[in-house]
Amino acid sequence: MKINVAGILIDNLSKREVLDYVTQLLRSQKLCYLVTPYSEQIVFALEDEEYKKTLNGAALALPDGIGVLWASKYLHSSDSLLKTLFAIIFNRPYIRSVIQEQITGSLFVYDLVRLAAENNFSLALVGGEGNVAAQSAYELKKLYPNLKVNLALSGRPFDEKIIQEIAASNSDILLIAYSPPKQEKWIAANLQKLNVKLAMGLGGTFDYIAGKRLLPPQFMRTIGLEWLWRLITQPWRIKRMWNAIPVFIWKIYMYKKNHVTN
Repeated sequence: MKINVAGILIDNLSKREVLDYVTQLLRSQKLCYLVTPYSEQIVFALEDEEYKKTLNGAALALPDGIGVLWASKYLHSSDSLLKTLFAIIFNRPYIRSVIQEQITGSLFVYDLVRLAAENNFSLALVGGEGNVAAQSAYELKKLYPNLKVNLALSGRPFDEKIIQEIAASNSDILLIAYSPPKQEKWIAANLQKLNVKLAMGLGGTFDYIAGKRLLPPQFMRTIGLEWLWRLITQPWRIKRMWNAIPVFIWKIYMYKKNHVTN
């Protein structure tokens, strides 16, 4: 079931249902991509119709971030802005009453990789700085020794040559570390040439896999404070935090005011 969040169609599925569907997609021989929209990406989509179409063209759009769950509840109820915002910390079941499960891309990737290892699907890891893709491949193979990684490339421009190298790798799954909105647009524009069954943009996730950065602690994820952890550990992200929190809240408020009748 899809939930409309400010014009972005988000899948309301459990992680188990997502993994079952991904397995079907990989076995169907269809070419497709999945996205993991979070608050900043929804801001981009509200300002960029092409990007909105790209997100809505994905085989799956997974709710990455408590902000997406909050927006789904706020837009699909008559409750006030403040009530729904306070509920993020103080009333988790209420916030999860429309979209029920948050599926964070930086954690879901491990489920996807495990699925690949168990079903003999191969990976291509592309993007990031230095040799982070190769380091990520090394760490993932330590976790899943049967994992097949056909390609691991970092520090390269996303040009025609890299498309050819991805296609020549004959990989089933492509994981791209580029950054939104570029990564989703690039995948959608080049999907037919990549020779992969499933592509997914991961942003900075390779840095977490390779151990260059630490994921937010579980208790902070539980109460929706991942953003605070990232602000503390990566203070240079403050402009992105501005987009992801106050700008996002304002955009959702205005969207409801102009488009939604409860």
